[in-house]
Amino acid sequence: MEEESWWVDQLRALKSPNQRLSALNSINTAFTQEMWPRGVVRTMLKTPELYDCIDRSGGGDSGPGREGVSGMAVEVLNHCLNQLPLDITDEQLPDLLEPGLTNSNPVVRSLVLRAILTEVNRQYNSGRVRELPGNELVCLVLDELKRPDTEESTVAIEILSIVLHQRVNDGAVQAKLVQLLQQDEIVRCRAYELGVKLAKSSAATLKSVEFILDAALSELDNDDVLLQASVMEVLVPLAEQNHGLSYMERRNVFDVINNRVQRIEENPLDALLIPSIMKFFGKIAAVQPQKIIIGYPNMLDCLFQQLQSENEVNLPTAMDTLANLAATSQGKQLLHKNFQQSMEMTLKKYASYTKNLSAPIKERLLNSLDVIYAVESKPPSQEISTILKNWYEIFAGGLQIQIIMDLINTPFPDLQIAALALLKSICQYRFGIVALKNTGGAMEFLLSRRRDLHKEVKYLKWEIMEMLAPDLDIATEPQGRA
Repeated sequence: MEEESWWVDQLRALKSPNQRLSALNSINTAFTQEMWPRGVVRTMLKTPELYDCIDRSGGGDSGPGREGVSGMAVEVLNHCLNQLPLDITDEQLPDLLEPGLTNSNPVVRSLVLRAILTEVNRQYNSGRVRELPGNELVCLVLDELKRPDTEESTVAIEILSIVLHQRVNDGAVQAKLVQLLQQDEIVRCRAYELGVKLAKSSAATLKSVEFILDAALSELDNDDVLLQASVMEVLVPLAEQNHGLSYMERRNVFDVINNRVQRIEENPLDALLIPSIMKFFGKIAAVQPQKIIIGYPNMLDCLFQQLQSENEVNLPTAMDTLANLAATSQGKQLLHKNFQQSMEMTLKKYASYTKNLSAPIKERLLNSLDVIYAVESKPPSQEISTILKNWYEIFAGGLQIQIIMDLINTPFPDLQIAALALLKSICQYRFGIVALKNTGGAMEFLLSRRRDLHKEVKYLKWEIMEMLAPDLDIATEPQGRA
């Protein structure tokens, strides 16, 4: 009874500006010292005076000690959210969280949204997301995407991507989604991102949000090049599932984007789309290399132009795209058959890049080559080995690894690690072992026990020597990561 009376006194004190800071300090201390009954926590979350203590985003209601009061009130709210079991099956939960989710202060909304995300993530990771009793909670979270001052649109989208499929066909939810598509381009892009995340989950959910995807595709005819680039970026993950690819094919998405490639020379502004176009086609090429390499040769021409351009803004994406195209055996075979001259020119250019571009670009280059030379199946076929040997000799200027050793001997640990990772991949092929043996000083470096090297460099050296041991008839001991 005394505890109940104490809480009543504290809540009454919150109504008086002169007593708020003292009351909040007392409440905060109480929450810090012990877990309080659920009824107390629920009462606090529904107390308007708690939210009145927190500065509004406009900052108009200020006065002596106001900043301390606001900060302490945020702490109390955080305690409440931490002590309240967020049971999404509880019909009263939306009513409890509504004051926080509709608050004008983005910090308050952020606390509530993050608490919800923690719980739904926990359920998702356990493999059992519980059923929502109604649409109220998702409607409140959807409203966050419309707010211009939101700091947590990504958090809101993550929450919705986990639970919204349960209510996506609900009339009120569909109306909210339609409203998002009628807002400015920032809000629309949030809706597109949510639509793609939902569509990835299943073909049935894709059908439910097809109107969002269609709206996104309509933006590709927009005169705003930056908006088009953003939409392409958002659409890329849709290519990760077969039902997403099927949707794109039905809507002729590949042809629409390919037409933009053809228009780049006519409209210089369209050049801003190049990184997004390469990323888009590269993602699809990783799944269906034949579709891109055979079906869209002008896109490949555009890619190879970028790889020759020395443009450090576009080069990282272009290198990643080529790696996606050549990651599979089929991709390697198709590039060798249809674009061998372009591949040769590119690999010669890569060799020059290892000498004259910045360290981060060199590292990206090595990483992309590592993807290409990764062994898809052991042992690699004779055809693939022959193609890769030819490409390697063009890049390295012969059957030796001096070009890689030069990068290992730089003072940049990240670059050393990337170079050794590529060497490890190369040595999975017979020609790689021959190239290493042909290079003076390479074996001595791998066998050396220099203490000044990064721990990951030491470990990669040992891994390479372990691979080579059967061929070189030597015993190896781990050099360790320490």
